Amino acid sequence: MSDQAKEATDAVVHLGDPGVPPLEYKSPLKRFLHHDIMGSAFLLLGAFAAIVVANSQLEEWYHHLWETEFGFVFGDVNLIKSLHHWVNDGLMAIFFFLVGLEIKRELIAGELASFNKAFLPAIAAIGGMIVPALVYAVCNLGGEGGAGWGIPMATDIAFAAGCIALLKKWVPTSLMVFLVALAIVDDLGAVTVIAIFYTDSIDTQPLIIGISLIVVSFCIGKLGVRSILPYAVFGIVIWAAFLSSGVHATIAGVLLAFTIPSDARYKPRLFRGRIVELLDRFSHADEDLGQYEEGDEADINKGHLVTQRQQTLIRAMNTECVHVEAPLQRLEHNIEPFCVFIVMPIFAFANAGVHLEWGNLGNIMLEPVTIGIVLGLLLGKPLGIMLACYLAVKFGWAHLPRGVRWSQLFGVSLLAAIGFTMSLFVNELAFQGVDPELAEQFVSEGKVGIFVASIIAACAGLITLKVTCGPSRDVRADETVF
Repeated sequence: MSDQAKEATDAVVHLGDPGVPPLEYKSPLKRFLHHDIMGSAFLLLGAFAAIVVANSQLEEWYHHLWETEFGFVFGDVNLIKSLHHWVNDGLMAIFFFLVGLEIKRELIAGELASFNKAFLPAIAAIGGMIVPALVYAVCNLGGEGGAGWGIPMATDIAFAAGCIALLKKWVPTSLMVFLVALAIVDDLGAVTVIAIFYTDSIDTQPLIIGISLIVVSFCIGKLGVRSILPYAVFGIVIWAAFLSSGVHATIAGVLLAFTIPSDARYKPRLFRGRIVELLDRFSHADEDLGQYEEGDEADINKGHLVTQRQQTLIRAMNTECVHVEAPLQRLEHNIEPFCVFIVMPIFAFANAGVHLEWGNLGNIMLEPVTIGIVLGLLLGKPLGIMLACYLAVKFGWAHLPRGVRWSQLFGVSLLAAIGFTMSLFVNELAFQGVDPELAEQFVSEGKVGIFVASIIAACAGLITLKVTCGPSRDVRADETVF
């Protein structure tokens, strides 16, 4: 490294000037937007607001609001939908796109990247999907509400991660990683169930168009296209094609996510050399001040302005930062706050509104749909996860995560029983083939069951983990968990 580059690097590392933020500085807004607890709080606020409004004098306004229709017609494509459909089929497609990005990242370089890492959370997720579905099916055997067996299968990764983040000073990191990996596999299972079992009649022509564009999107990624714009354009057309085909549009979000390139323009180890070279040029760039008069030069220095040459180099450094980051990671980081603080709260507000007749609440709790969801989540979910993990460890197929005991794993299995977002989403789809009056009744019963089970699961999981994990932890207290 040249003396000038070393001097420039030292100037960056030793930030002695007052008012200059440290290298790892994150603004309060950025810290807020990437905090699991805050995301869960906004989601809970949206659901709470929906319940309050649906049980107030604004109930009629609330329901009419989501029935408002708007959209457009383009040729044979009719995209005039109710506001409720735009939320569930439009905004939630962005959420499922984020889910797809997370799944792909974990499969490539995360906790699902190798068989040894992925097997235990994967088998736990499978057990945690099958057993709840069976419990629900038994509770609704022979009844018209049997179609809702997919409701208790899901885990709300946002709420589960937010709950466990409350105890991050005590919970082992490996246990947190296990929960996140389990929830991601669970999301993949939920998407598969929606695609196969909760899709109406299919129009093959727009579906073929959508699938063809997904292939094209994958190909341009392999050809080295790293700009986000082409994928955004393809994504809109793919979403419209899937929506017109009858296949749920959220599936398009997941499939599109798998086409986003996961490799950067060049390897990270080259980044340092390229940045040092630009810093070397930057250290010489102040010579450009010679073109100004003495007074102008003083004004530039006084105002902390850079020269034209320095400005060009700064933009070049920004470009290098873009090139070293994979489009998949960049999109995931940028979309996450939008999904957590806008999409999911709006979804909760649009779908959680259920009118509660307190005098009749006891009867609702005894309905087969409600019982099936509550028992499926609170009994089936932990039982399926623990049984699958026990068999995997017993037969030597896997080992418990580092520093994790069975009692702690049970606490995580209770947190995995928080269905909420995904369960509410499946609840809206499950009864579409049932008589409309019965469907409305089943959806309301499903919401009550989801709320009750999710609240109990969150409280029970937090208490169990607090008791079993104790005050010590296998990592530093200030370590970032996720």
